[in-house]
Amino acid sequence: MITNQNEINQYLQDYHAGRISKGLDTGLAKLDDGIRFKKGQLTIINGLDNVGKTIWILWYFLTLSRKHNLKWCIYSGENKAGQLVRQLIQFYTGQRLQDMELSEVFKVELIISEWFDFVDNKNFYKSKELLKIFDDGNYDGCLIDPFTGLDREFTHSANYQFLNECINFCMSKDISVYVNTHVTSEASRRLYPEGHEYAGYNMPPRKSESEGGQPWGNRPHDFITLHRLLGHPLRKYTTELYVRKVKDTETGGEVSAIDDPLDFEFNSGLGFTMDGQNILNQTKKNDLELKPLPKSDEFGQYEGAPF
Repeated sequence: MITNQNEINQYLQDYHAGRISKGLDTGLAKLDDGIRFKKGQLTIINGLDNVGKTIWILWYFLTLSRKHNLKWCIYSGENKAGQLVRQLIQFYTGQRLQDMELSEVFKVELIISEWFDFVDNKNFYKSKELLKIFDDGNYDGCLIDPFTGLDREFTHSANYQFLNECINFCMSKDISVYVNTHVTSEASRRLYPEGHEYAGYNMPPRKSESEGGQPWGNRPHDFITLHRLLGHPLRKYTTELYVRKVKDTETGGEVSAIDDPLDFEFNSGLGFTMDGQNILNQTKKNDLELKPLPKSDEFGQYEGAPF
């Protein structure tokens, strides 16, 4: 099928008149300069294990939903839906679940359920089956978390087939898909060199260090890396965001410097803060009144953090 000439002409007119809309923002200027939510796009996310990829992206989705009323479908093969909803409730309210009245918990859960659906992860899905579930709902965006949790072939061609399926789905259905990927063994062994301020700690992975290699960087519209310096005395609870690829900069977003990530503090599970600002409740963190993190729980981290 040949593209309709009217579509091309309309784009040229809109561009000439400055009518190309930016992607949706969160209200955090630094974050919005780096990434924007755009309908019908594929975004790949990579990062080492245990850095909190799932929980950060859910927080990001929640900030967009609260501002723009977006609807998401989440497939998370490694976390229980109840755990993720608990975290979303704490992000939304800025309170620990145990400190809330149960009636208030379920009141907020109803709000969360208007924005988030969760695919039953007791089943093992092929990519086409998940995309069919995504298509059946009235969703703005969806998450596959992780790609390695799907029923799939472990070949180079199968990876490209999956990426091509997702691209076609996004562009034909006008639904955005985000995919969490794991990284190669080599990436997990790559450390900051001697003499660097983070010497001995893991370096953030490159696009090509996703399991399956460079296709994960070649095909998507956008690509981001999430990273933490696990065990670092000062930065172990700081999530670093690296914007690796933005295909369409006209509608917002830009690649970040390789040594200058966007930093987000976990804030004890009560909503990530950036430069002290909690976008979900518009509060400022008082650095002089930081409360100690609670004891570690079954995730081996701190309460409410399914890393």
